[in-house]
Amino acid sequence: MISYVRLLLYSLLLYLPMICYISSCASKKTVSSIPPEENHALLFEYEKEGFIDNNTFRVIVIIPAEEHYDELSLQQKGQERAFVSLKQYILSNNKHFDPNIHNALMTIITKYGMLKKRNSTHTTRHCYYYDITKSGLKAEIDALGK
Repeated sequence: MISYVRLLLYSLLLYLPMICYISSCASKKTVSSIPPEENHALLFEYEKEGFIDNNTFRVIVIIPAEEHYDELSLQQKGQERAFVSLKQYILSNNKHFDPNIHNALMTIITKYGMLKKRNSTHTTRHCYYYDITKSGLKAEIDALGK
């Protein structure tokens, strides 16, 4: 019994410095986070999404500065975001979404949508607007799914 206690004590003394070292290293690490003002700026950018007026629907595409996209990829990304946002808008109004509405949305997005580069206030990202502009757009979208 005494040898078991000695073995346990020696093991503890052997591993205690290693445990202290590991725990001290772990406590020194800090996680870098987005500065509050930059996080607020991103939220502000996304608050400009949706129906700007009765004729314009906007989504925002933000790309990190270190990533390089060609205009076609950005256009496609904007169209995808616009489709998802408009679909969610229709579904949030408790309307039925079917293949006909899907096709109508895709036609509106591709025919009347346009990608525009916007100057970003931060050098770490590029900001683009994908605007869908059509006379009476909001009324037309609201009429879908009835």
